[in-house]
Amino acid sequence: MAMLKADPQDATSIFNLYNQVKTKVTNLTRQDIKSVTKTYTKNTSLVAILMATITFAAAFTLPGGYSADAGSEGLPNMARKAAFQAFLISDTLAMCSSLAVAFFVILARREDLEFFLYYRSFTKKLMWFAYVATTTAFATGLYTVLDPRLLWLAVAVCVLTGLLPIFSKLLGEWPILNMRFRLGRTFTFNSELLHMV
Repeated sequence: MAMLKADPQDATSIFNLYNQVKTKVTNLTRQDIKSVTKTYTKNTSLVAILMATITFAAAFTLPGGYSADAGSEGLPNMARKAAFQAFLISDTLAMCSSLAVAFFVILARREDLEFFLYYRSFTKKLMWFAYVATTTAFATGLYTVLDPRLLWLAVAVCVLTGLLPIFSKLLGEWPILNMRFRLGRTFTFNSELLHMV
C-alpha cells in the first residue's frame, strides 16, 4: 500500500503483486494446517483409543471380583460400596469422553482453520476430562480393595492420584504460565490470545 501511494501509475502491477503474495501465503498456510492437523489428529486418536481400551478393560476386571454365591452369581462383590460406585461412574465417564475424542478425530480431517482451532480446544478439554476421570477410577478402584484392611494405604493412593492431574497440568502449562507471569509484570498484553497456544 505504501508503494501504491508512492507511485499511483503502477497500481495494476502492485495490485497483481499483492494478489500473488496473498495467494502464496494462503497456500502455504493451508499446507501447514494440513500438516499440523494430520500430526495432531494422529497423536490425539492414539491417546484416545489407548484410554478407551484401558477404561474398557477396567470395567470388566472389577475391583473385588465377582460373586460366586448362589442367587447372586456374576454380580460384583463390592457393588454396595460408595467407592465402587464412584469407580464405575468415573470409569464410564473416562471411556465415553475418550471415545468422543476418537470420533472427533474423524471430523477433524477437514482443513478449515477455524474448525481445527475449535477441534483442538474441544478435544484438549475432553482428553483432560478423560485423564482426570481415569485417575479417579484408578484411585477409587484401589480404595475399594484396600479400604477394609489398609485404610492408610488407600488414603495415600487417593491423595497421590488426586495430585497427579494437578501437577501434570502445572508442568504441561508451565511455559505459558511463566510467560504470563513475566509479561504481566512489565507491560499489559492481550491474554485472550494465549489460550490458543
